[in-house]
Amino acid sequence: LISRKTEALIDQVIAAPGNRLLFTGLKYVQITDTSICYEDIHYTDGDTEVVLLLHGLAQTMLSFPPYFVEALLQAGFRIIRMDLQDSGGSTWVEDWGNPNKYTLEDLGRQVIQVMDKLAVKKFHLIGMSMGGMTAQSICINYPDRIKTLTSLMSTGYMDDPKLTGVPLPFMLRIASCILLYSRGLSSLKGKLKMNLAINRQLQGDSSYSYDDQTTLEAAHFEITQKKGYNPKARRQHGYAVTKSGSRLEALKKLEIPSLVIHGTHDPLVKLAHGLKTIETIPNCRSLILHGMGHHLPKKFNEEITTAIINHVGTKV
Repeated sequence: LISRKTEALIDQVIAAPGNRLLFTGLKYVQITDTSICYEDIHYTDGDTEVVLLLHGLAQTMLSFPPYFVEALLQAGFRIIRMDLQDSGGSTWVEDWGNPNKYTLEDLGRQVIQVMDKLAVKKFHLIGMSMGGMTAQSICINYPDRIKTLTSLMSTGYMDDPKLTGVPLPFMLRIASCILLYSRGLSSLKGKLKMNLAINRQLQGDSSYSYDDQTTLEAAHFEITQKKGYNPKARRQHGYAVTKSGSRLEALKKLEIPSLVIHGTHDPLVKLAHGLKTIETIPNCRSLILHGMGHHLPKKFNEEITTAIINHVGTKV
């Protein structure tokens, strides 16, 4: 439930949204009939290692919080983060159906096309949730383009019959949030309430507090400065995940240095998926974080970014 204290925070964000989300500014690149929105961030010029960030299902590039991006920038990397098709400022597929349905492989192809446009030949790849699935697909299909893979709170096969899919309790909590706050969606405040209520369901255990302000600022930016959240994205991204099937057999042959990071209390992609991915990819590094859910909290940021920086520094 949204408390009075949280309502006051929502009012505060609406009155003074802050400007700590974007480091440079939004840019757009056209690939075929799709426009992709991205941000290209670096503190140093010259031959800098490129790290690409891919977000999860129905999310946007802003699901990578500023403290996460800042840690990688301070380590000297050039960061590119983008809105995948059907998200944020990128093209939304309105005419859903054949031939416009797409898979994770199609999303991966678009990512490669964007990097071609930006003249980035090889790069490090970090994918979160569905972004991790897309990143795995890219590594499988374009291994010569990827220096390292970091798969965050993701899986090699979401519909693995031997593992739990999207847990029913999680789905019921999301449905409850929608029922509780859907009547207020005609106002900006109502939209922010809904967004925060849903994102809070991604928290892990009670050992840390959910970062309401960062989530609200990101949602405010998406709604007021971009196109908002695509109501069709959950279904259309979900189709891509299901249609693409299993990557497990292909991941057994992966030669790209890989790191899997997962929380023990992930309510959406259960830990067993992360453990199976670790077992599947040869010589895979891992970081299991006790208590973490399905997002990137401040509490675990130093551990996560340190592991990634050490991994990305691997010489290929």
